[in-house]
Amino acid sequence: MHRPALSLLLLLIAMPAVVWAQRDLKVIPDTNPDNERESFTVAEGFEVNLFASDPMIASPIQINFDAQGRLWVASSEVYPQIEPGQVANDKIIMLEDTNGDGTADKSTVFADGLLIPTGVLPGDGGVYVANSTELLHMKDTDGDGKADQKRVVLSGFGTEDTHHILHTLRWGYDGMMYFNQSIYIHSHIETPHGVRRLNAGGIWQFRPETMELDVYCRGFVNSWGHHFNQWGADFATDGAYGEGINYIFPGAVYVTAADARRLVQGLNPGSPKHCGLELVGGSHLPADWQTSALTNDFRAHRVCRFVLEEDGSGFASRQAEDVIKASHGAFRPVDIKMGPDGAIYIADWYNPIIQHGEVDFRDPRRDHVHGRIWRVTKKGSPLAKPMNLEAASVEQLLAALKSPDMWVRTQAKQQLKQHPRSEVVPQLAAWMKTLAQDDPATAHYRLEGLWTYQALDEVNQPLLAEMLASPNHNIRAAAVRVASQWHDEIANPLEVFTTAVRDEHPRVRLEGVRALATIPSPEAMIVGLEATRQPMDRFLDFAVWQLANDLAPQWVPALQKAIADGDANAKILEDAKAHPASWAFAMEAIPDAAVAEAAIAIVPSDDAATAQRLVQLAAQRGDAALLGKLFTSILPGGNRADEAGQIAPILKSFLVAMETRKTKPEGDLAKIENLYGSSSPEVSALAFDTAIAWNVASHDLVRSYAAGDKELPAAARVAAVRALAKIPGEPTAKLLVDLISNPEASQEVRLAALESLAAFALPRASGQAAALLAKEDNTIPPTAILAPFVSRKQGQIRLAEALQGKTLARDQAQLALRAVRSSAQAAPELVAAIQAAGGLAGGVRQWSDEELAEITKLAMTEGDPHAGEVIFRKAALNCFKCHAIGEAGGKVGPNLISLGASAQPDYIVESLLRPSAKVKENFHSLVILTDEGKVLTGIPIRESKDLLVLRDGEGRETEIAKETIDDRAEGRSLMPDGSIDELTTQEIVDLATFLSKLGKDEKFSIGNRRYLRKWSTLAYNDESNRAINRTSNNTVAAGNPAFVWNPIFSLVDGGVPLAELPVYRPHRDQPPFGYLQTNIEVATGGKFQLALEGPEGLSVWLDGKPVPTSELLEVDWQPGTHQLTLAVNLDARQKPVKVRVVEENSTGRLATSAEK
Repeated sequence: MHRPALSLLLLLIAMPAVVWAQRDLKVIPDTNPDNERESFTVAEGFEVNLFASDPMIASPIQINFDAQGRLWVASSEVYPQIEPGQVANDKIIMLEDTNGDGTADKSTVFADGLLIPTGVLPGDGGVYVANSTELLHMKDTDGDGKADQKRVVLSGFGTEDTHHILHTLRWGYDGMMYFNQSIYIHSHIETPHGVRRLNAGGIWQFRPETMELDVYCRGFVNSWGHHFNQWGADFATDGAYGEGINYIFPGAVYVTAADARRLVQGLNPGSPKHCGLELVGGSHLPADWQTSALTNDFRAHRVCRFVLEEDGSGFASRQAEDVIKASHGAFRPVDIKMGPDGAIYIADWYNPIIQHGEVDFRDPRRDHVHGRIWRVTKKGSPLAKPMNLEAASVEQLLAALKSPDMWVRTQAKQQLKQHPRSEVVPQLAAWMKTLAQDDPATAHYRLEGLWTYQALDEVNQPLLAEMLASPNHNIRAAAVRVASQWHDEIANPLEVFTTAVRDEHPRVRLEGVRALATIPSPEAMIVGLEATRQPMDRFLDFAVWQLANDLAPQWVPALQKAIADGDANAKILEDAKAHPASWAFAMEAIPDAAVAEAAIAIVPSDDAATAQRLVQLAAQRGDAALLGKLFTSILPGGNRADEAGQIAPILKSFLVAMETRKTKPEGDLAKIENLYGSSSPEVSALAFDTAIAWNVASHDLVRSYAAGDKELPAAARVAAVRALAKIPGEPTAKLLVDLISNPEASQEVRLAALESLAAFALPRASGQAAALLAKEDNTIPPTAILAPFVSRKQGQIRLAEALQGKTLARDQAQLALRAVRSSAQAAPELVAAIQAAGGLAGGVRQWSDEELAEITKLAMTEGDPHAGEVIFRKAALNCFKCHAIGEAGGKVGPNLISLGASAQPDYIVESLLRPSAKVKENFHSLVILTDEGKVLTGIPIRESKDLLVLRDGEGRETEIAKETIDDRAEGRSLMPDGSIDELTTQEIVDLATFLSKLGKDEKFSIGNRRYLRKWSTLAYNDESNRAINRTSNNTVAAGNPAFVWNPIFSLVDGGVPLAELPVYRPHRDQPPFGYLQTNIEVATGGKFQLALEGPEGLSVWLDGKPVPTSELLEVDWQPGTHQLTLAVNLDARQKPVKVRVVEENSTGRLATSAEK
């Protein structure tokens, strides 16, 4: 079996930045705007016109309209980095359409001399500008259209990366300003209310009038989109992460947040990266577009639309028809806004090169002088009549709150803030009286009134109470969020939030839970946990989890005190004993060891599952005395001695306590040997593991078990052999050598023996490993043999020495070489030793600049992308192991869904042939040396002050306690050198061509149809064939212990190639068959339509039951896992198998990967 340890392609981990001598292969798109527009495929019924272009503007970054309907543009010709001697002259530009023909005819440079301004937002009599470390406010005081006054509003924002600095300025429905920062930024902002800090990405909330600044949510890699729907629910996009639309709520934590222990995931996992975000709301656009999310797939030259639908406490998102799909390589939509006329305006950065992480700062193909603003309108639909809200009276502004256009309502509230408060508040009150309280037609107007009070910072408790009691759950949820802002100014906020937590609608409950964080008290925690006793979903689950952490400083001491005082009447202890499952949730949510005693105190006698959770938590968190009591309880005679279901979790928790806290129980720990012979294989194995961790294993007894002198389950014997690593000495070494060399021993026992021997006798273990590798009839995979040495300090050097003079079979040597090269720190000595022993050609092929240039040229002109996709899917290369294309594939490397649209062909080719020339940001590998001498390598995916989590080349996640780390260093690419050396030049050309088409060519783009892409195929073996022969194809759907299912992913177009299906011929007189199966996770129950694109030759089973085959299957599924099985008649069918979920005709919703 040829199975390399790592995948072929960690492409974006290794996007090189070396400039070739032949880099004259420049593909510069035509800069004529008319030609660019001709490349657009526009949504049916819509049209596009050019609103503004160079020389009016260049390289627009963000756009926003002011109250007069003028479009403001932040632009940068300097990006990504100012050149030595260059004078910074980036600009803020104001565009005007003075005659209303949909085209800008006036351009004014409002401010220049800036350095990469990343945001612009008109307001408060001027314009806010995100400028490096500062948020500025600039004004024109003399009416000449030029800024002549500048004020630093906030300063102290980080500047570690120019495309992560302060950006995405936007006014909220509540009159507050929101803006973002990204992953590499560390901000420390001094305000009159104290210093506010945000490390890494997140969204800020700011009230300029009072200078109140708060972190609204944390996380994201590079979020350049944030907006609210008509009810105040908000969403975000991420320009450097693939989860599509993200549902946002206060206090939520998203990917890459600093020190995060738990994250909220997006609504469209596997989606391309998106920049900018607008929520549709206006009279010009059609009804079925209202509340849709519009965003930009700037890598693939697309403007996308997502349909947002309510789903539990959050939302679901489904991609719909693209607004624009361009074939022009420089169309780079980065921002999108609804205009005063109801049209859609798109900022086109216009550049064949994007970002600066993968491409040279000075790449000559970068465009610094062009830029476009495109305008999308609905054919035949009247445009909204633009209003000059800056000149409007208070009465007119209040009337504007009824506008169907969200832009108008938002600007009206901003302008009301500019009028004297004494004038606005009475007129607002009078206006509210004209709106019926019990009329659904005026309900949203009244909500706008509440938000206007909020924007004015004028508390109106009677109106708030009315909105909190609205029959519309959207209004109730919005009102709870307003109440959370007014929590210190309204009467009985705890009562308000208690009602919300008990609401019938889950989103109101979510808002209530998050609002409770504003009332730091044990009572608030008691109320918040009520939510766990109602239906939960992933958003509510996180909200309660976060509340437990927010309020831990209040509820943990209160619960401890009640237990210490024996105060059974204390409200918190009374509630904890009445609802132990809810409090188990709270205790599990926080990392505090102080809850261990409390966990034991509330263990219920009538709920075994909750009791196990609490006991296990106590074992993980407790001090030595508490652990000692638990240890005694599981020994013979203890009160848990007969409950294997509790013993195993407690032992696992002991291991966690030892690994993360170096804490073990008090007492005679050698008594652990009483559990070695447990009737439970799991308990027996864990007992040996625990004895190892505690270093109390009896030498003779453990050796006896390891040698097989005493009967043990297989897993327990392996654990006993592993325990010998802590019992060094000649008797142990001799036993281990005997086990390694014993062909009758199981592979698991032999490998455990090799690992244990390497722990204390590395040279001797190296000799045994070399002997195994050289043995002709060895059946142990070289990768497994090498593992103890690749991951151990000096291991590779000692193994290289042991291989001197040995001869390896060529195939063995090839596999061994791949395993070594797959490690982040491959020792040249071991590589050379394997090559010599196996008679392999020395070294990895070194590709010249000329060869890379020639392959690039061929890939652009002669490569076959279809042949390249076949190569990408080869089992020997195993690309899918590390990479996904959309939802299908691994997570070790970046998603390749739009690689071809974002990277130039020469960079793709160099990444294939020189994989470690440069490592892409966010995918640097780390090499960790532990205090036990182990070497661990992987991509860091999460890090807190106590814990580092790595994802290795196999996709496994490993948690490493930081106190066990002796040293850490940045590693090379996880893509093995020489991975494609055995491919022919034409195969490399085809592979590069395929990769360069991903997301760029329609035939190699995922699109918005929901194909089933993750399948399993039935591996062939004689026993499986006999099982089908004895019965029928029905057996495949029913299941059989002999069946082995292997993963297989679809082609980019959604089809599964028939040639990749193992062939079965159960009966001589029947046609050959292949079998496919997939599990479908349903999040929201309902009716689903499954389209079989060509049902020929297919037999279908749903949840194990045969159903008639047709082009369209209709099913009614409840939440949970459902199974689709297909038998494919390989004589009757000639084309790939494609199955699509017809989402637009389905009332239910499939789960995202975050919910599985």
